[in-house]
Amino acid sequence: MAGFVAIEGLDGVGKSTVLNRLAELLSGHAMSTPGPALRSSRQTILKAFAHDELAKALFYTASVSSEGRQARRLADRGEWVFMDRYWASTLAYAKARGVSADLEALGKSLIQPDITILLLLDEQERQKRLHARGATAEDLETLDPNFRQCVLSELNARADIVIDITDLDVTGVSKKLTQAIEGYCL
Repeated sequence: MAGFVAIEGLDGVGKSTVLNRLAELLSGHAMSTPGPALRSSRQTILKAFAHDELAKALFYTASVSSEGRQARRLADRGEWVFMDRYWASTLAYAKARGVSADLEALGKSLIQPDITILLLLDEQERQKRLHARGATAEDLETLDPNFRQCVLSELNARADIVIDITDLDVTGVSKKLTQAIEGYCL
């Protein structure tokens, strides 16, 4: 059994930590959008597009397209792929930032994950984690309750599985996600 799993959630819920653990446990690949080729350029690109939310969304869409194709190739070879953020986040954050372009139309051309999992965490704990790691300007957007609710609503609408990870350590979260993935795939 293998597949392409997108791990979604607000900044600070622990997506990166969990997906790295899942990749380790299931001998899979941990990936993210943007991928390694664009990661070092990300801040420069976002700064260049500072006053154009559509341009930012299209940058993330291009990253999703590229990383998604790579993820699908690996999954089709029988390997697990765990993606830290994917298309659901691109749409959710674009909508919360006021992008009105029909990004859904572009989404029809993108590789779809086999499973999209939304991780939820108690808001106070999430904010504590954000501040402890040194929150970026993008992270801080989610402190606004209206912005946060918009993002969560969009993510929830696109998730196959929603898991509240409040009060779980990395091992507990990994076990819960592994069981959820196995149950979804059977």
